[in-house]
Amino acid sequence: MDMNNAQGSRHVAMVGCDEAQAKAWGQRLQQIGCTSAPFDCSADFLGAVTQGAPFDLLLVVLKDEGAWPVLTAMCKALRIPIFLVVNALQRDLLNEVLAVIGNDSPGAGIDFAVLPVDDFEVELRVREALRRNETLLHPHSVSALFGNYHFLGSRKVVMHHGSEIRLKPREFELALLLFRNAGRLLEREWLLASLWVDSRIERKSRVLDCCVANIRRKLSLHKESEFVLHSVYGRGYELRHVPGSAGSSAMADNGFPDTSNEPTWLEETERARA
Repeated sequence: MDMNNAQGSRHVAMVGCDEAQAKAWGQRLQQIGCTSAPFDCSADFLGAVTQGAPFDLLLVVLKDEGAWPVLTAMCKALRIPIFLVVNALQRDLLNEVLAVIGNDSPGAGIDFAVLPVDDFEVELRVREALRRNETLLHPHSVSALFGNYHFLGSRKVVMHHGSEIRLKPREFELALLLFRNAGRLLEREWLLASLWVDSRIERKSRVLDCCVANIRRKLSLHKESEFVLHSVYGRGYELRHVPGSAGSSAMADNGFPDTSNEPTWLEETERARA
């Protein structure tokens, strides 16, 4: 493909996807401003990278486990985050590999999901991996405005009605994830896997609940506020935007990538509740 024809978009390499996955996921990624480049095998991807092809993320359906160490080393060197799709039998192997290689190098984050995985989860994980990488490499460029909440990624600070609210790094990531997906239920297991990808956190752990409680308290995400953070028992969390609240018309996200479909999710949710 001609990478120069998609200036301004982010380029996602897709390795090991079958024809149906490449088509469905490629269309989903295009909706959020990404250009996908499918490769039949890891050797083809490595050849393209060696020749200078630019990529912002590698999406891999793991089939050739022997190529995994080489892909990981290459992506770490180039600071390309990886989103890996595995089957249930490969999950334990992947956890062992991640524990050995670590996951703390800038731009070398590794996220994974276990099959079956739907198109929305692929989109969401890719989007967040790209945003996390953008924050790591260019922290001063990350800025997002949601009503009266202004997120400043360079300092992990949220400005609200003139007050500066400091969040811990994990709290900041979770709060930004919730705001960017306002009106959408985010499953508990998905949040744990996405935000604690470098740790072995069990589903019953209270670490997520403590993080949510701190965000709700610090950002005043409670009843009668512009945004309300709801706990959905047994499932996860949902940040709901209250229409008509002061400042509710000022919604802009200046971080990458463009997610112009997110207001559609909010509208669909409101219609479903009506």
